[in-house]
Amino acid sequence: MSEVVWIARHGHRQDYADLGWRKQADRPHDPGLSAAGVVEAQDLAQCLKAESIAHIVASPFLRTVVTAAHTATELNLPIHLEAGLGEHMSSHLFKSRPEPLPVGEMADRFPQVDRHYQSQIIPLFPETEEEALARAGEALQQLVGTFSGPLLIVTHELIGKGAAWGLINQRPPVRFPTCGLTKLVREQGEWKMAFTGETSHLSQPRHPIPEIWNYLLRQIVHR
Repeated sequence: MSEVVWIARHGHRQDYADLGWRKQADRPHDPGLSAAGVVEAQDLAQCLKAESIAHIVASPFLRTVVTAAHTATELNLPIHLEAGLGEHMSSHLFKSRPEPLPVGEMADRFPQVDRHYQSQIIPLFPETEEEALARAGEALQQLVGTFSGPLLIVTHELIGKGAAWGLINQRPPVRFPTCGLTKLVREQGEWKMAFTGETSHLSQPRHPIPEIWNYLLRQIVHR
């Protein structure tokens, strides 16, 4: 059973750097990382290589897998893809269920991906924000009971929040900037948050997303 859990959000998204990318993409719901996001993922890997992480579990979407792959390479660990940590299945963001690439295809692209791991939770579509938060919390609870040793989770902003809240059974403020870190520790049988939103390991300025960009991206998704 894990006693330490690190939660990281994926790096800066490709479609946030290039607003025209979605119009030409075959899979517009599943962007990878921008050039800045790749640097963030590399910084995250350098930060975590000194930690005694035993397992890496990531959302199955491309941006999270790319982010996790950098750390997996540094630590020589496989990546377990857990659908329960996947993106919020919101009907406001997606017209239909957003499907990640099949595990086999993802493993062909990223040899670190474990071809045999079976997800413990499959999200419903659509789901409300509260349902997504609860699903994420349940997923992390199951994962800490499955894996022994320090655990790294690579996921999405809302899902990271739900995962942390589900484990500590409270709803304190949490922050998940791109490639930011939140650390949870179990002390005397109780989970506590050591810190949240840590970005001191990142070598470049943050990349805040103006609200107008968020609005425009939502409009593009619904076209």
